[in-house]
Amino acid sequence: MRITGGKLKNLSLNPPKVPGLRPLPERERLSLFNMLGSVEGVRVADLFAGSGIVAFEFLSRGASTVVAVEMNRRLCSFMREQAASWDVELRVVCGDVMRFLSTPPEVDIIFMGPPNNQGYVTKVLDRLLSLEYTGLVIVQRSHKEDLPIYAKVLRSTGKDESIIEIVKLELSLRGGSHED
Repeated sequence: MRITGGKLKNLSLNPPKVPGLRPLPERERLSLFNMLGSVEGVRVADLFAGSGIVAFEFLSRGASTVVAVEMNRRLCSFMREQAASWDVELRVVCGDVMRFLSTPPEVDIIFMGPPNNQGYVTKVLDRLLSLEYTGLVIVQRSHKEDLPIYAKVLRSTGKDESIIEIVKLELSLRGGSHED
């Protein structure tokens, strides 16, 4: 895997082999950042960060702060070591995404690539809705997993098991939530 743009362009990541790890492919990362345009100065949270490839792409392209949230300790260590070797500032939170979202995240963009078809897309979006989060949310999901009605799709790319959608939460549609 290599970084597709910015100051770290063409540098490669070689994360440890971890079951279930599915980094966002290069083509989809390029499409995502083409849809987003400039991310200079934005604050980002990468939920279910895995290898950190998306977090590193944001840093490479000028995001001011990036926090990567991941439960797997090996991947957390990998991201910290990679950030140190590239001399970039990545905050790694090794823990549960829902616990991280116990308070509103102070970020402009949230990227999430949760395990497919396990209900995390709706759970996380429900939590963000309850926190009245007003920034952009980028969702990587399977076509088998629907978005809740309050997630307004602004841009979309990909297909099948890797749909990427930029969404804005419609706080006025809170009744469309699927809260536990």
